[in-house]
Amino acid sequence: MVTEQEGWYIHILARRCPFQIGLMLFFILVVPRPLQGAPLSDAQEWMLYTEIEILEDPGGKLALGDVRNHGSWQANGTSVFSKGFSNSAWWLRFTVTNENNRAVQRLLSLSFPQLDNVLVHVLPDSGTPLRYQLGRHFPYQQRPIDHPFYVLPLEWAPGETTTVYLRILSTSAVQAPLTLWQPEAFYSHDMTRNIMHGIYFGALLAISIYNLLLFFSLGERNYLYYVAFVICLVLFMVAFTGYGFRYLWPTASGWNDQAILVFLSGALGFGALFSRRFLCLREISPRLDNGVKAVVVFSVICVVLSFVISYQFMIGLLALITVLASVYGLYVGIYAWYRGQVTARFYVIAWSFPLLGGIVLVLNKVGILPPNSLTNYSAQIGNLFEVVLLSFALAQRINVERRLRFKAQSETLAISHKLNLELEERVRERTRELESLNKELNELSVTDGLTGLKNRRYLDRLLGQELARAKRSGRPLAVVLLDIDHFKPINDRHGHHVGDECIKVMAGMIQDGLNRPADIAFRYGGEEFVLMLPDTDMQGALGVADRIRERILAARIEVAGLTLSMTVSAGVCAPKPHAELTPQDLLKGADTALYEAKEQGRNRTRLYHLVATA
Repeated sequence: MVTEQEGWYIHILARRCPFQIGLMLFFILVVPRPLQGAPLSDAQEWMLYTEIEILEDPGGKLALGDVRNHGSWQANGTSVFSKGFSNSAWWLRFTVTNENNRAVQRLLSLSFPQLDNVLVHVLPDSGTPLRYQLGRHFPYQQRPIDHPFYVLPLEWAPGETTTVYLRILSTSAVQAPLTLWQPEAFYSHDMTRNIMHGIYFGALLAISIYNLLLFFSLGERNYLYYVAFVICLVLFMVAFTGYGFRYLWPTASGWNDQAILVFLSGALGFGALFSRRFLCLREISPRLDNGVKAVVVFSVICVVLSFVISYQFMIGLLALITVLASVYGLYVGIYAWYRGQVTARFYVIAWSFPLLGGIVLVLNKVGILPPNSLTNYSAQIGNLFEVVLLSFALAQRINVERRLRFKAQSETLAISHKLNLELEERVRERTRELESLNKELNELSVTDGLTGLKNRRYLDRLLGQELARAKRSGRPLAVVLLDIDHFKPINDRHGHHVGDECIKVMAGMIQDGLNRPADIAFRYGGEEFVLMLPDTDMQGALGVADRIRERILAARIEVAGLTLSMTVSAGVCAPKPHAELTPQDLLKGADTALYEAKEQGRNRTRLYHLVATA
C-alpha cells in the first residue's frame, strides 16, 4: 500500500516530469518484452496446455521473424491444441526456464503422426538456435529421433530460458498434443505403448492366419472376406499410428496419405461383404442387402478416388461413410437377430465393441475420462474384441450349419431306411404328389412385385371363374379399367424410380378405395389397373370408379421429395351376364370406355355403351 508521503512524492513527480513518465509507460506497454518462461517442471510427463500460445496464419506466408513479435498471439487454454480440418498454417510457441543449478534434458513429443508439415525452431536465450523440419510428407530418416511420433531432444543450461516455435500445416486434422518428457520416463512409456500395439497387431495377425487356414480347409468364402477385413484393419492402424512410415515404407512419404485411405476403404468394403454373407441378407431382406452392396460400391469408389482427390476431402468423406456404415451394420445385425438368426447375436455384440471403444476415446479426448492405457487405446481394444468375437461367431455359424446338415442327413437316412422297408410304393406316390403340388405352387405367383396387388395372370384366371358364377346366378359382374393420366411425362422427367413410386402410391389408394372383401384390384400392366366387382351393377361400378378417381384427384402425392398432383381416367363395363359373354368382352368393353374418357379430356369415368357421368 502506498503511504501518504509516497503518494505526495508521486504527485510532485507527475507534475514536474510528465514527458519522462509518459516515455516510460510507452516502453512498458508498447515495446515487446522477452517472453516470461514457465519454470521447467520436474514431472516425468508434463503435458503442455496453458503454457502454449497460438497464432493463426491464414495465408501460410509468415516466417519466424514475422511471428516473434506479432500482436495476435492467443492463449491455448486447458486442453490439447486442436483445430480440426484447417487450411491455415498454425504457429505454436511456449517458453520454459530452467531454474535449476544444473543442466536438464527433456524430450518434446508431438504425438499425432498424421501432420503433413511441422517446422520447429528452438531458440535458447544463450546458445545456438536449432531448426527441425518434420512431417509425414518428409523423409523419415531426417527425424532427429527414430520414433513414429515427432520427438525432439531439448536441453537447458542452468538458468537458461528456451522458446520453442512450431509451425503446423496439414491436410489432416490439425492437432498438437505436446508433452515434455524426462528421457527415462519417455522410453519406459514408449515400451509400454509398443507392447500394447504388439499385442494388438499380433493378435489380429494370428486370428487372420488361423481363419485363412480354415478358408483353405473348408472353402467357405466368408472366411476369406473376414481375413481380408482384418488385414485391411491392421494395415490401416499401422498407417494411422505411424508404424507403417517407420517400418514398412520409410522412403515412400507420398504413400502415407493413400495408405490410410486405401486400407480404411478396404476394411469398409470387406467388412460389408463379410456382413452380407454372414447374416444371409439376400435371403432375409433383399432391401437391407442392397444397402450393404451400396457400401461395397462406395468403398471401391473411395479406393480409386484416394489417388486423385485431396486427402482432406477424402478422409472426411470416408469418416462419414464409416460412421454411417457402422450404424447400418449394427442395425442389420439386430434385424437378423430379430428374424431368428442365432449367430447374429454374436455379430451384434462384436459390432458394439468398436462403437463403444470410439465413444470412450472421444470422452478421453474431450477430458471427461482421464487418460490412461485403457482410455488411450480404447479404439484398438474395441477393434480387438470385435475381431475375436466375429471369428468366434463365424466358427459358431459353421458349427451350427454342420450340426443342421448332420441332423438332416441322419433323419433322411433313417426315414429312407424305414420307408424303403415298409412303404416304398407309397413314397413314390407321395413323391409324385409333391412334385405335382410343387409345380402347381410355382404357377401361383399371382402378386405384382411392385405394387403388391394381384397380377394379370391371376386376373385372367379369376375373371373367368367369376363370370361363370355370375352367369349361373344371374347376378351382375362389373369390370373397371383405370389408367394414370399423363404418366409418361412424369416418368420421363423424374425417372423410373419416381414413376415406380407413383405407381405404388396409386395402387395403395386404389386398394383403399375398395370397401368389400369380394372386390379385387389388379395391376393390369404399366400404369393400368383393373377392378373386378362381383355383384355390382352399372351404377355401383360407376360409384366405385368415381370415388377412387376423386380421391386421387384430391390427393397430393409425396414421392422422392416431390409433391405431385395426379389423375386417373376410368372405363366401366357392367353388362348383364349372358351365355355368349366372355372375360375378353368385359376387358375390351372397359378398355373402349377408358379410351372414350381419354379422348374427352381425361380425369373422368365412362361407361361402355352408356352415357356416363364425369
